[in-house]
Amino acid sequence: MKIKNLLFLLLAMPLAFAACETPDQPVDEVKDPTVAITVGEATESSIAFTITTADADEVKYLVVESTEGTPTATEVLSNGTAAEVNAEAGCYVAELKAETEYTIVAAAKNAKAVAKAEAKMTTKKGGEPNPPTPPGDEYDVTFTANEAHIEYYGDQFSPGYNYYVILSDVGVELTENEMSFKETGIYYLLDLYAADSAENNNYTVPNGKYKAATSSAAGTFGLGDYGAGLNIVEGVPTYYIYADGEVVVSDGKIEAVITMDDGAKHKITFEGSLYFGDNGEEPVPPTGEFSATHTATKWLWGGASSYGNVYQVVGDNFSVDVHFPAQYAQENALSAGDYIWTSTTWFGYNDFENEFTTRSLVVDGTSVAVDSGSAKVEANGDEYHIELTLEGRDGFKYMIEYNGKLNDNGSVGGGETTGNVAFSKIEYVTYNSSYYYYEYKLTNAAGDKMSLYVNDYQANESVIYSDDTYEWITRSYAGNLGFFSTANIVVGGVSYEAVSGGMVVVTDDATYAMDITINLTMASGAEMTFTVNGKMNEENGGGNTPAEPTKLATPSVSGVVSGNAATISWQEVAGAKDYTVTLNGSLVSTVTETYIVYSDLEYGVTYSVSVVANPADSAANSASDAGTATFTTEADPNAGGNEGGNESGASFENWVFDASLNMGARTITVTDGSHTVEFTLNQVGGGTFYIFDNGVLNITKVVVNGVETTDASGTVEMSSNNSYYIGLDCTINGVKYTGKSNNPVV
Repeated sequence: MKIKNLLFLLLAMPLAFAACETPDQPVDEVKDPTVAITVGEATESSIAFTITTADADEVKYLVVESTEGTPTATEVLSNGTAAEVNAEAGCYVAELKAETEYTIVAAAKNAKAVAKAEAKMTTKKGGEPNPPTPPGDEYDVTFTANEAHIEYYGDQFSPGYNYYVILSDVGVELTENEMSFKETGIYYLLDLYAADSAENNNYTVPNGKYKAATSSAAGTFGLGDYGAGLNIVEGVPTYYIYADGEVVVSDGKIEAVITMDDGAKHKITFEGSLYFGDNGEEPVPPTGEFSATHTATKWLWGGASSYGNVYQVVGDNFSVDVHFPAQYAQENALSAGDYIWTSTTWFGYNDFENEFTTRSLVVDGTSVAVDSGSAKVEANGDEYHIELTLEGRDGFKYMIEYNGKLNDNGSVGGGETTGNVAFSKIEYVTYNSSYYYYEYKLTNAAGDKMSLYVNDYQANESVIYSDDTYEWITRSYAGNLGFFSTANIVVGGVSYEAVSGGMVVVTDDATYAMDITINLTMASGAEMTFTVNGKMNEENGGGNTPAEPTKLATPSVSGVVSGNAATISWQEVAGAKDYTVTLNGSLVSTVTETYIVYSDLEYGVTYSVSVVANPADSAANSASDAGTATFTTEADPNAGGNEGGNESGASFENWVFDASLNMGARTITVTDGSHTVEFTLNQVGGGTFYIFDNGVLNITKVVVNGVETTDASGTVEMSSNNSYYIGLDCTINGVKYTGKSNNPVV
């Protein structure tokens, strides 16, 4: 039930509003805007500077490598980052290249003119001391939220996937159909837009950085009506309207630094579950009799982990890590009882105590995702009978039985405490911009594999550089200088989890051939050595057979229609240099942006559009499959209509119309430009209004093209269930009206 206007969140609160008007300033008295840039300090990956403006209505800036040329003022105002207007605005840009000259271009405009300024800064060499302190390290307000309420709207209203997050100290009031704030509490509304859907993120808010913007594009959060803070005391709110800022989402954590329109800087943090797909329901164990499909020969202690205490369970060509809450699971004891499988997203954040979770289920060398399950633990002294049922996403129900003592079957891997594994290939997978590490995959012909994560100071897409020793660390910190991490280790069909270790890399600076040795200690106590030699993406010792180009990801295409114009957008595809866009199979355009605007289309026509991502490196990637979408332009507003709407035989069924809400006058107005109907409400609220009824929500007056009528019946809907689009199902002067507005009124 997304609320697109702050007023509607507070409908139940007594609010008073006042307005005043001032005479319009003559055009000839408007001054030209001015803008200036004052450079600050630079590190190897960031620059700080100040933008000063006067007599401006808007100011934005872009930072580009100087070799790319200088953007125009129009490009800056269209694609740049907004800064505080008519003030000295501190700006900070990170994730830059070392030893690189950058051009800063700022553009300011008002109703009279546009002004532009530029400056150049060069980042430092790697390892130079005394990094600058980003502007805004001192915060006017610091707030730690206790509650997070999340609503998800997909990409039906925006280019990016919309996650609406409300952070507060007291939570929100929820009924079956409505949401409201409490009489006293602090709230921050974060309207986040991501590049990926909830379905692909296990119904959690995707990790990443979100910049303040009004575009609703992926990687942004909303301003204006879509972003504000509230401090409510006994029903009276104080508003904090967002002007700029950044929101960072990581596993179970949100950190936001937001500048308000009064210049105050607020830091907001929240730690806890960001899962929103359970609807408050506890998971239900699968039913049916237990009949073992797999027998576990080892139930080994793995120690503490991020998901409770863990056991490594191993049998004939399968392995799985099983996690229980610490109060139930110890090295040589596991509390008897029935347990329900809970996803790792839920685990530890709900009130259901008799739970467990799993990670790294590997069967016959293949990883299997788990969607539900149960565990039954029986104990007779130190002898255990355990029934573990796991519902695999592959459609198979894995029933794993174990009989014996805990942690007494030797180490994982057939009783050996040491082992050596030679990988034949290392492949680049992706770069994680949230945690600043590169991900690689190591494999061999036997099916052994490992995911390797190395910090971005000492690695890139092509090579890992030589160093005395890299130290193993948990993945969240693998982006720090001198560290690496591992995951998804499978040897001989058995899954392993590392807890410590080191890595030595010897690299030929001329050929980028690498000699890598990784020594790891596993949670089971096993010590193993892994090696790989050769170049990135090539078989061990190879170079004669280049790797097949990897097809780029298919763009996810969506569109927003206004009249006979449409804006088509898609997410940025990693490795793409530009995009080929085809409209109706004939009009072909190539763009570097992740959107295209079509204007002067035919009214009331359905169009098809396709987008293909083209590779920047054709040796590494091939063009993507086409992402497609369809859209229909609106009806021609000048096509004419039934004046008055009262003629016998006239019809407004499936009517195409715009709608507006006047909260002061309590009126809803619907119109197609030539035909207008105004409904007067008995009160402003959300729900279904009945014409000339005496219910809770009703319509007291109907006016058609300026003429009041009493011949009307039916309903008008304005509710959160319909995202505050206006829905008509009524009869006026004998004419049937049905349809849904082109726009929400809130």
